[in-house]
Amino acid sequence: MFVKSADTVSTSGSTLILPSVSIGNVPQLSVDLLINTLEATRVGIIHSPYLVPISGTSGFDHLPDQRLVPLEVYQTPDMKWTIVQQRSPPLAKHHKDFARELMNFIELGSFSRIIVLTSSDAALRGDAMIDGPQIRSLTVNCEDVLANKLRELSLSSLGSGYVQTTKDSEALPLKHLHAAGVAKPLLKLCQAAKLPVIALVALVFEGDNVHDAINLANATNSLLDIVPITQKWCPPQSWQWLMAANNAPSEMF
Repeated sequence: MFVKSADTVSTSGSTLILPSVSIGNVPQLSVDLLINTLEATRVGIIHSPYLVPISGTSGFDHLPDQRLVPLEVYQTPDMKWTIVQQRSPPLAKHHKDFARELMNFIELGSFSRIIVLTSSDAALRGDAMIDGPQIRSLTVNCEDVLANKLRELSLSSLGSGYVQTTKDSEALPLKHLHAAGVAKPLLKLCQAAKLPVIALVALVFEGDNVHDAINLANATNSLLDIVPITQKWCPPQSWQWLMAANNAPSEMF
């Protein structure tokens, strides 16, 4: 259930960027870069019984007093970009339930575009995907402009060497997605609802995935023109604790 921070909050016509908790936490880290760089504000939360409950200190420099919760909705002042940040994974055996909950949010939000960010285990990729771009795409009912942009950026389809736009009745190549979280059931639901959706898939190994997150954020920006290409990403202060568990502040525990 989407709980708005104010009655004036509107998502109609906005582009939705949605991460899937997946291998390396790459999508969430990419969304961290987007929200912190854009200084997007939280316009609500999605209350879900299907997520591991958490609470913590703010994850963003421009919102130092904000408490984080499992599923947050951010928006830029012009309402052009609506960005979801997910801080905890779905409970075991509830991925499909959570996907249906996200689908309800998507349908009620009347978004103009849906961009799903996810990652997949590179150790399980097919031979054809070992070479070439390590960020691939999955598209359903993709508009021609973005399909052409995917081709220009060499963001070829997952499981093939070219950009392939899947229609309503065609099977998505989801067998190539591994450790991708809620991405599989969510993409199936979007296809069934005939919604235009693009998934950007980072093929990664588990480890220090900061570089992978930056690459995925760069690909997202190149596709959508969110920030000027000359602008540098601003990682949030919380990133200083990545891969540094021995130096983590005691307040975290």
